[in-house]
Amino acid sequence: MRIYEFHFFDEADRRPLLDFFDGADDDIAVAAARKRLADHASCIGVEVHHAERLVARLERPSADAG
Repeated sequence: MRIYEFHFFDEADRRPLLDFFDGADDDIAVAAARKRLADHASCIGVEVHHAERLVARLERPSADAG
């Protein structure tokens, strides 16, 4: 298992929340981060890190899109 860090960010790119996840691989960690982002309405996105490596940066779809 690997320890991943979830760095949540807001519209001003402030980092009000940090969470950790113990998962088997990057795909599982990204899926978990996507689910946890839904629980944090004040954040617009999350970065998934494994050690010093950025695994993914996820953002909510813009309300203005479409």
